Amino acid sequence: MVPPPPGPTVYPKQPHANSVRDDTINRDAADPDFARSLRSLGPVTPAPTFSNSSVFNSGQQNTSGYPQPQMFPSAATNPALQILDARNRLTDAAEAEFSEMGRRGFQGKEFLDVVVIRQALMMRDEKGLADTEIERSLGLKSGVIARLGKKGIVGDVSIDGALSG
Repeated sequence: MVPPPPGPTVYPKQPHANSVRDDTINRDAADPDFARSLRSLGPVTPAPTFSNSSVFNSGQQNTSGYPQPQMFPSAATNPALQILDARNRLTDAAEAEFSEMGRRGFQGKEFLDVVVIRQALMMRDEKGLADTEIERSLGLKSGVIARLGKKGIVGDVSIDGALSG
């Protein structure tokens, strides 16, 4: 079988920007309807740019009469930023506590790891020790054990999944 002959090669003319004024530009400039529509538009105000690197919208006021949409919520009402802020505050407090540990005037640990929590729960639930006694023996700040809740709210879970105590 003989392949069909190749078709003609077409190179469509692509519109492109040109710095030289050609005949097409001159025809547009001479068109009175086009010129009238441009005059009716008046000067164009570009849409505001919300980029941090943009210098276009610096110091300009909203003159449209319509409220401008807020591109980014404020940090005070943004839940993601609030979470990050709380996380940073807790990290700073934990680091400050760790740096004060062992110094005179240290009032006890407030940030606990799982081993200390388990020890405290066993002392409270299995041995029946008072909160103040547990806090003193484990070097905890006053009131930390009470924040775990009453017996039965938080407890030590054994390997088989049942609550011990």
